[in-house]
Amino acid sequence: MTSPDQVPITAMLEVLKGESPRSLTVKDIAERMGLDHYDRRAMAADLNREALAYRVRRVGKTRYRFAHEVVQRKVRPPRRRGNPSEAVGRYVRTRSGYGFVEVPPKAFPGILGDIRISTGREADALHGDRVRVEIVRRDTRSGRSNGRVLEVLERTHSEVVGTLELLAGPRWRSIPAGWRLHPLSEFLPPLEIVGAKELARDDAGRNALVRLTRPPVGGGLWRAEVVRLLGDFEDPEVQFLHIAHEHGLRVDFPEPVRLEAARLPADPAEADLAGREDLRELPFVTIDGEKARDFDDAVCVEQAEAGGFRLHVAIADVAQYVVAGSALDAEAELRGTSVYFPDRAIPMLPERLSHELCSLNPDRDRAVLVAHLDYDSGGQRRSQRFSRGVIRSQARLTYDQVAGVLASEESSAGALSEALVEQLGRMKDLMRHLYQRRIAAGALDLDLPEVVVELSDDGRANQVRETERNDAHRLIEEFMLEANRAVAETLSEEEIPLPYRIHEPPEAGDIRELNPRLHVAGVHIGTRGEVESAAVADALAGLRGHPLEKILSRQILRALKQARYATENAGHFGLAFDLYCHFTSPIRRYPDLLVHRQLIRWMEGKGQAAKGAAQEIDLASEASSRREREAVEAERAMVDLKKAEYMLEHLGEPEAATVVSVTSFGCFAEIEAYPIEGLVRIEDLPGVWQYDEKSQSLRTSGSGGRIRVGDRLRIEATEVSLGRGQVTFRVLESLDALVPPRQGAGRNRSDRSDEGSQREADGEHRSRRSATAGRDYGPRKSGGPG
Repeated sequence: MTSPDQVPITAMLEVLKGESPRSLTVKDIAERMGLDHYDRRAMAADLNREALAYRVRRVGKTRYRFAHEVVQRKVRPPRRRGNPSEAVGRYVRTRSGYGFVEVPPKAFPGILGDIRISTGREADALHGDRVRVEIVRRDTRSGRSNGRVLEVLERTHSEVVGTLELLAGPRWRSIPAGWRLHPLSEFLPPLEIVGAKELARDDAGRNALVRLTRPPVGGGLWRAEVVRLLGDFEDPEVQFLHIAHEHGLRVDFPEPVRLEAARLPADPAEADLAGREDLRELPFVTIDGEKARDFDDAVCVEQAEAGGFRLHVAIADVAQYVVAGSALDAEAELRGTSVYFPDRAIPMLPERLSHELCSLNPDRDRAVLVAHLDYDSGGQRRSQRFSRGVIRSQARLTYDQVAGVLASEESSAGALSEALVEQLGRMKDLMRHLYQRRIAAGALDLDLPEVVVELSDDGRANQVRETERNDAHRLIEEFMLEANRAVAETLSEEEIPLPYRIHEPPEAGDIRELNPRLHVAGVHIGTRGEVESAAVADALAGLRGHPLEKILSRQILRALKQARYATENAGHFGLAFDLYCHFTSPIRRYPDLLVHRQLIRWMEGKGQAAKGAAQEIDLASEASSRREREAVEAERAMVDLKKAEYMLEHLGEPEAATVVSVTSFGCFAEIEAYPIEGLVRIEDLPGVWQYDEKSQSLRTSGSGGRIRVGDRLRIEATEVSLGRGQVTFRVLESLDALVPPRQGAGRNRSDRSDEGSQREADGEHRSRRSATAGRDYGPRKSGGPG
């Protein structure tokens, strides 16, 4: 007889697999294993951990069912560097049916660019899945590859939102043939609905949330079961679920995670604070957005000797409560990051931690990890140390409030103590020194405004505007950068593995493609050898004050690579730092939590344990980079959707707009009154137009008309696609360029079909959303109400 503490999880999984699709209780499993005595809680805990890894599915509160392949997340196998015909990457499907596998840069030598996957060669991969692919043909001229999917390594989708269709049965039968779901995402195939007894005929045409249950068999469809019925696409809840599930985001916390969080106190226990450095007398404050609810950093600046500064950056000690190997930790690793939408957030950690126990709320004792940084009077860092401490924030300040104080506005300073106003003055002085030193070193000054979508009470977009960053944003940004940099330097010097935040230089080819667009402002970026950050910084400085500064600065940003996490340091191009990591936001970024654990191990003299975590951190770095990209894409997709929603109320209204990019299928223009872009299709322009690649402009021979970046047009919105988050414009007249007034659309020379032009437009929209250098240009703390 097996003893209670020796019940192997593998045996329990075999029992569940043998009984699939039936669900079993712990008691049922024990009976089938012939156990007379067993530890029910221990067995349930093991099964709950398997549920987090998607090998088991919970049914209700006490039952478990074996999870088939569709909802499993497999551990990434070792890279097959020795086989140049195979690669691992993310499968991206197009609306036309074929797809590509995005291969990580430099991960697989000999493979140039993305691998094309023809229709029928994707196996059972869905858009966004991580796959292993085999190269079947190479183009010797271009170096491009065609391949086929061999294996799905990680599923992006477990649930899908779509529209229900009732299939008609044979004429001689009175009952329907069944149900099908057409996903709202155009990148996913139709699904066959099983177990749909609860559906009525009136449900045809309704939206529903379904759970995938089985991949296609014998050329059939994916199978899925209905989770719940939803409203129409104008419902903000449907929009949220669509965007979240399309990008593979985890919306709800599993029960084991909720239970673990519920057992935590709202405030630290005395034992949590024992042995910590007591910093409660220091005047720490938090500075965040007006709607922020999680405060993971607090700052304090003291005057030091000889006019110097002592900066204390206190970060919530999340590692105290999120223990490696726990359900909370497993879920945080799977999520990787918090995601912020205009009306809500999907947090990395449950609210019990993110809004209470680990949030540095004012007048509450909080466990923190503190970076103590000493500077001379010129802002040069002279020393640094770190401690686990306890603080009590003295005030919850907002960016606008602090900016008002720094601008000497009496209305902003009136509610604050004289000592706090004096400290904010010291913070401003230190911030200016740090900022000037960083810019002098070649850091990129990408001080771009942020788009804000304001919503009505029912969740509809009623305003879209830009908000400018102020000195309060810059203050927090510089302090966080300094703390992050100091931690990276310390751990690197001690040879402690960590997830560096790296940002590699852009490709010279991308900059050469960008330069013709910059020439309109008299700016050029040198491309001999490796592109240097100082050259890009000079270009940005050269744009300052130019009418096209905002447009061209954004194009420079899009030409840069994405920042990512890696255990091999490659420096940070944009910030001009040799060493950098993320340390300051463990509530909302998993790599920060890993850095905290490594720093704590080193502080406690457990260097060997820290070095032993290298492989775990390497895997987590790659996964966190993927999760961040998915989060950025989802956030931008939602903002684009809300912009399109706003334009639904403004169709046909004439507006002045500026051309922000020109392509072979038309041009994109941004409305001057509010930051919304739309596509002007080349076939909708009057006359015959052609794309001039050399000048990157559209030209018409009949009237000598030309459209190029920076031209101003009067346009009106004619079409809106909420699903794609796209707006289509029509040109009414030119405001300062040679575009003739519209008198009727003509035909334009193009070898592209309408469908081909739409595919290119869709691709342009996607690239404009995703080609960013990451989240390293501003504090971006809790960008939404969460």
